[in-house]
Amino acid sequence: MSMKETSMKVILLVGPTDVGNAEVEKFNLEYLGQLEEKMGQKFKVVLPEEVGEDELPIFFIATGGSEEAFQEIYEKFSAPYLLLTTDAYNSLAASMEIMGYLEMNNHKGEILHGCMDEIVKRIDVLQRIYKAKKSLKNKRLGAIGKPSGLISSEADVEVLKKVSGIEIVNIDLNELIKEYSACEPIENEYTREIMAKGYREDEIEKALKVYAAVKKLIEKYNLQAVTIKCFDLIPVLKTTGCLALAILNAEGIPSACEGDTKSLISMTVLNELTGEPVFMANPSFMDTKCNEMIIAHCTLPINMPKDYYLTTHFESGIGVAIAGNVEKGSVTVFKCDESFKRFYAGEAELLECLHRDDLCRTQMRIKFNDGIDYFLKNPISNHHLICKGAWKEVIEEFFA
Repeated sequence: MSMKETSMKVILLVGPTDVGNAEVEKFNLEYLGQLEEKMGQKFKVVLPEEVGEDELPIFFIATGGSEEAFQEIYEKFSAPYLLLTTDAYNSLAASMEIMGYLEMNNHKGEILHGCMDEIVKRIDVLQRIYKAKKSLKNKRLGAIGKPSGLISSEADVEVLKKVSGIEIVNIDLNELIKEYSACEPIENEYTREIMAKGYREDEIEKALKVYAAVKKLIEKYNLQAVTIKCFDLIPVLKTTGCLALAILNAEGIPSACEGDTKSLISMTVLNELTGEPVFMANPSFMDTKCNEMIIAHCTLPINMPKDYYLTTHFESGIGVAIAGNVEKGSVTVFKCDESFKRFYAGEAELLECLHRDDLCRTQMRIKFNDGIDYFLKNPISNHHLICKGAWKEVIEEFFA
């Protein structure tokens, strides 16, 4: 397995009687080497001052007697404190003493011990969460136009900023329309792929101008994610935002429909935690007996399906929409609100993609592992977010 480009920084701590002990040093290096092989990521032993403010360090409590060494340096870092241990040299005993000290001082910590596969899995979860929280603090999310018809989907921007550091920038829809009139289509790998589909060239050109216009606003306002009140574009531009959102999401810029800021927040969080492209969709049908649901929408990250074709937007019958076929397998369905106190994370199996004429263009039939009562009794609004893979554990840890 090749090592990932980034490395985990490890602060190695040993008791005073073990400093310079060649046997202990050899054991520790071999242990870290085994972890590297399992995780596919380099573990770099560093001095405390070599850890940056935005980096998650691991404290390798290698031997007994290292408690005071930890006590001397831990305040230079912020919680959670991750204590990596082995089954030798009183490593676990020292870590438990440290955990008691952290508890006494109201600090969060965790001992990483036991099966190496489980340690690696846990480090991956904690590293994802740490990086996501750090990254989200600097995010600027653009809301181009206010949501209409979505009476519970507009986030409270002050609450969001306070709990997460995320900022929502409100942009008048007329700015997008103005940019549309002035801009030229962008050529890149995604636009060339779209053009090669052989769909109506005039409609594709209009849809790609929306994409170019949104990119201009993303650059102008330094945005990392965006939502568009897309239905209001239809009478003015005679096209939709479906294709623009499909490309932006493929580029790693979370992009939501209908000016829905709660979904945009959820999409951004899910993308940060998983690194996966995210599909925003309507629940369209539920079978409570089988715990199955059909979800559908007219846009889809174009790097998410195994294949797709172009068609019209469902409700208006114009523009360019994506009808995709996503591979069967595990998916995660997610939604949160702006307080980060309320969220839903459900794991499911994608059974098939459908192509019904009476629903939005990309349609998935999924079967939930834990039932679907949430959607009928206390859903967080309409739209929900879907990505490939099983991510419930990571999401629940993020909100813990």
